[in-house]
Amino acid sequence: MCKFLLPIIAVFSFVGCKASLGPVTVAPQLYEIDGAQSPRLSAGLASASRVRGTLEESGADEVAAMIDPYKDQLTAKMNRVLAQVATPLKKGAPESNLGNWMADIMYAAAQEYYPGKQIAFAVTNIGGLRVGEIGTGPLLVSEVYELMPFDNELVLLELNGAEVEEFLNHVANAGGWPVSEQLAVRRTGGKLGVTVNGQSLNPEEIYYVATIDYVADGGSDAAMLKGKIQLPSGQFLREVLVDFAGRSVGPIDVRSTGDRMRL
Repeated sequence: MCKFLLPIIAVFSFVGCKASLGPVTVAPQLYEIDGAQSPRLSAGLASASRVRGTLEESGADEVAAMIDPYKDQLTAKMNRVLAQVATPLKKGAPESNLGNWMADIMYAAAQEYYPGKQIAFAVTNIGGLRVGEIGTGPLLVSEVYELMPFDNELVLLELNGAEVEEFLNHVANAGGWPVSEQLAVRRTGGKLGVTVNGQSLNPEEIYYVATIDYVADGGSDAAMLKGKIQLPSGQFLREVLVDFAGRSVGPIDVRSTGDRMRL
């Protein structure tokens, strides 16, 4: 009987696969886990549906009945409202309010998960943001999963100032990535200027940088980070976003002023 439950596990884990979950989402999509479901869920749910039909045809109604509670649980989870979005969150480079929102949450989470460390700033690769815009209105769990569908863990990197500068030169050459408000990067006359909390980088000083394991392992051509000291948090970034978005005390209203990345 256990083999019949494998598709159910697949339904719950489909949002963790390392692939895009679909096109840009502007307005919230309510998921109906039965009948005419969203195309973003159809691949995972079709498997469970086929198995359910097979079980019913074979007379295994008691096993098919076991599937229904999982359907209801997934529907409730994905359609939960986390907060209200007052200003559309749009992806862009070198800076955007969607990227600012994500990076600031990463920074806040790192402060909570690593209480003994002084966090310098947070950064993530722009390619990891899988939607172009989150529209105004209720922010659903499903939208966060579409934004960040990968099993990327929030980690802390230990870097000296020279290593931070090398990494940020890569970020600047890539057109800019989302960074938290503690960091300011300016390119003037071909030269890059970097400040952390208003202070210029010290090549000898140690900086703790919050990012995702994909980037820390050298992803998005960040080969200079390979082999650097990494402190895991045990938390997937999408779950961090769900958690901290759910803590919002008012509507999400994030601006992009260009103060973080001027390239």
